[in-house]
Amino acid sequence: MKKIILSMLTLSTMAFSSCGEKNAETEVTETENIERTKVSGTYTVADASVVTWNARHYKDTAHAHTGTVTINSGSIVVEEEVIVGGEFEFDMSSILEGGEPNDYTIMLQGHLMDTSFFFVADFVTSSFTLNSVEGDVATGSLEVLGVSKDISFPATTSVTEETVTVSSEFDLDMLQFGLPSLVEGDALPEEEKMETPNPIITFQLDISASKAAH
Repeated sequence: MKKIILSMLTLSTMAFSSCGEKNAETEVTETENIERTKVSGTYTVADASVVTWNARHYKDTAHAHTGTVTINSGSIVVEEEVIVGGEFEFDMSSILEGGEPNDYTIMLQGHLMDTSFFFVADFVTSSFTLNSVEGDVATGSLEVLGVSKDISFPATTSVTEETVTVSSEFDLDMLQFGLPSLVEGDALPEEEKMETPNPIITFQLDISASKAAH
C-alpha cells in the first residue's frame, strides 16, 4: 500500500513539474513573439515651412541669388515606419530672395512672378506629390506652370511616433517646365547665353512634420 501511495505521489510530482516547465516555455515563446508596433499615420508639415532655392546666371561661378518659397500645406504618410507618400503645395507669390528687401530684390521678385518665369497671376501655386522614399532616394511628381514631371532626389529622413523630418540638397533643371525666360536663354548662342539665367537650380529642404493629436 505504501509503495502504491509513493508511486502516485511521484507521478503527481513529475506531472506538476512537467506542466510547470511547459507553462514557462509557453510564456517565454509568447514573450518572444510580441513585436513592437511599427509607427504609421499621417503627419502635417509645420506652418511657415519653406524650400530654399539657389540660382545663378550661366556666367556665374557661384550662386548669385538665394531665396525661399513658402509651403502652403503639406502632409507625409507613413506605413510601418516607411514613408509611402505625401502632398505639398507651394505659394509662388511668396518667392523671395533672402535678406532685407530693397529695390533690387523687390524688382527680382516681381520678375520671377511675371510672365517671364512663374505666371503667378495664373499659377499661384505649384505642387509636389511624394510617391515613395526608398533607401536615401525620394521620388515623386513636381507640377510647375501646369506641367508635371517625375523627379527623384537624395533625402535623409527620420520617423518617430511624434515627428517625421526630411532634409535634402539637390540640383533640378527647371527648363523642363517651360519657363519662358529659361527657354529663350537656352536658344541663344553661347556668348549671349552667358548673361541669362542658368536653369539648374539648387534646392534645399529641411522639413519637419508632426502627427495630429487624437
